[in-house]
Amino acid sequence: MAFSSTQRFTKLSLAFIIVILLAACQQIPPSVTESKPDTEVEVGETELIEDTISPDITNTLPAAAESSPQPESVQEQPTDQPTPAPTLSDWRDAPISPESISDRVLEIYQRGQALGRDPLGFSVIGDCQSIPYVFMGPYSRGELEPAPAESQLWKAINAFEPSFKRWAVTARGGFTAASILNPLQADPELCKPGETPLTCEFRLNNPAFVIITLETWLDPESIDRYEIYLRQIVDTVIEQGAVPILLTKADSSELRNGTHIINPVVVRVAYEYQLPVVNFWRAAQYLDNFGIDPEREGFHLSQAGYNLKNTLALRALYQVWTAVESTQTAAVEETAIPTATPEPTQENDIQVEIPDCASECIFFGTAISRDGEIVSGGVYAYVVETQELTQVLPEGFDLQDVSGDGNHLLVNNQNELYQVNLQDGTAELVSETFNYLGVLGAYWLSNDEDLVFLDTSDPIQTSTGEAYRLIPGADDDTLIIEIGSCSSKDFCQSEGIFQKNSDDSITLMDKVIKPTFSPDGSKVAYLNPDAATKENYGHIWYLIMEETADGASSRRVLYLPEESGFMVYPEVETYAFSPGSNQLLILYNVYSEYYRYSLRLQTYLWNLDLGILYDYGKLDGLSGSLEPRLVWSPEGDRVLFFLTEPLEEGPYEVSIYQTDLTTGEKLILIDPALLSSTDFFYITNIYWR
Repeated sequence: MAFSSTQRFTKLSLAFIIVILLAACQQIPPSVTESKPDTEVEVGETELIEDTISPDITNTLPAAAESSPQPESVQEQPTDQPTPAPTLSDWRDAPISPESISDRVLEIYQRGQALGRDPLGFSVIGDCQSIPYVFMGPYSRGELEPAPAESQLWKAINAFEPSFKRWAVTARGGFTAASILNPLQADPELCKPGETPLTCEFRLNNPAFVIITLETWLDPESIDRYEIYLRQIVDTVIEQGAVPILLTKADSSELRNGTHIINPVVVRVAYEYQLPVVNFWRAAQYLDNFGIDPEREGFHLSQAGYNLKNTLALRALYQVWTAVESTQTAAVEETAIPTATPEPTQENDIQVEIPDCASECIFFGTAISRDGEIVSGGVYAYVVETQELTQVLPEGFDLQDVSGDGNHLLVNNQNELYQVNLQDGTAELVSETFNYLGVLGAYWLSNDEDLVFLDTSDPIQTSTGEAYRLIPGADDDTLIIEIGSCSSKDFCQSEGIFQKNSDDSITLMDKVIKPTFSPDGSKVAYLNPDAATKENYGHIWYLIMEETADGASSRRVLYLPEESGFMVYPEVETYAFSPGSNQLLILYNVYSEYYRYSLRLQTYLWNLDLGILYDYGKLDGLSGSLEPRLVWSPEGDRVLFFLTEPLEEGPYEVSIYQTDLTTGEKLILIDPALLSSTDFFYITNIYWR
């Protein structure tokens, strides 16, 4: 089974920018990011602690039938650890630069080449002192050059030029060793749902070398966990066939009783794994103030410190690169891993569990992300009054639509689209060429008999891509589609929203994203992509609504309240019209670009008849970053929120909160831990019938 349950379910200028980024590196207490007005409703606070990801957690979920190995994934068992090199009695004595390159490094590199790693690509793992503004990037901009006596280093600068310029998703202000393994801190624009920054970086950059310079740890009481996470990072990098290059750090901000914690770990791990290590700390002892900026807090480097760190890292990269390239190695024969092409469940194999929906049920689909490999997690029915949960269809199935009477489901298992009758438990195959990669690819028309779906054998295409998502429009004759390209389920690059006309022509809906139509088709709410700028990090803070019959002349713009805090950029996350089409419930994600996750989820109700925006409470925590879902009751008197929340030791839970418009109760937790999983998961499509 895909999930467990505790229910009844059986369940500006460059210099200015640099200053801003470096100021955002560390020491940002959570209290600076937000204020808490007394008028807001506080429910169920969630606090992210340093070790959100448990290094000891075991994945209990079965391998997904829908998932197939990717070239960059290592499917074989990791090779045995080498015999550790003698450990230094004092890490301070480690050489400033590697004295030699071990056979272990050559083995890792050769294996990585067999896996297809880019021999001229490197990635950086680190915090704010590792971003390309200050680390390695100065070489690409001509701000730093090798000394004339080291002109050979230009070979590395020229060979690895793209890597010197790019921003790695594993290097960012505020990052610690735990952050690299935490899917909550992956870049939401570049990484797949549930993908860790480390896995994402390998997918995006495919490096043969990885420079690891993790210098911070935000919680002094748990600094000992640094080694656990560093070892996990090194293990993963090696398993991916990339050569780790480790650096010590110049500062001593994490001293415990006068003893260094991080640097001894870095050297010890490097020696045990026989990896190259740069003892930057030792070299920095010869600089003024040991390479630390005397006018700051004792962590950030001086300009001389940055220059020296860059020089030593470039030397190490050149040394490792030339060593592995010059070694004549026999071709590594990669044993093919037998894989089976996933077969969709055949029609006569479908086992439908019929839910007891005598009154009303909420139906929803789920998706599971196993470190970026997204699979359908099954279809469920939830009875609100009794809080009974039924898994209608198993892992591999996703929900597309539900008939108005709640008696039929439109579901898919990969490319196979089925109509399921919940009265007798039968399933009828509709198509074997269904496009399942987008969020919604099929729905019934208003008569609940005819349906429209995306067909891979007859795709809707433009010069910019192919339709991968349907958006139910104002009427049955209006087909709204999102066009672009998808690399996997729910991970698509949009090229715009289009309308398919009666003459089969396709028209771009200019300056429209995330459109949602009211149930009666009279209104449409959407976002303006032009509102997403570099200055606000791509977050859109206002909503637009129009009458579908009148278009732009009826346009209303709703500017949501500003949110204060360091690098806090709120955005309109999702929204839904009431059944009566006269109200709009809005989820407003108060997002921290510094931490790269949600600080809280704010809810608003827009009364369209009165033109009044009501504050409907907030939930502190991370759920705004984790695909939150909301659904209106058929009567329009209640809204339920299905929110994914991480636990301290790794598992994720979906809990249900309720807002009652008749009583005024806001965001009341009515069903905690409805579903749980050790893997990140989320609700896909949801309907209340």
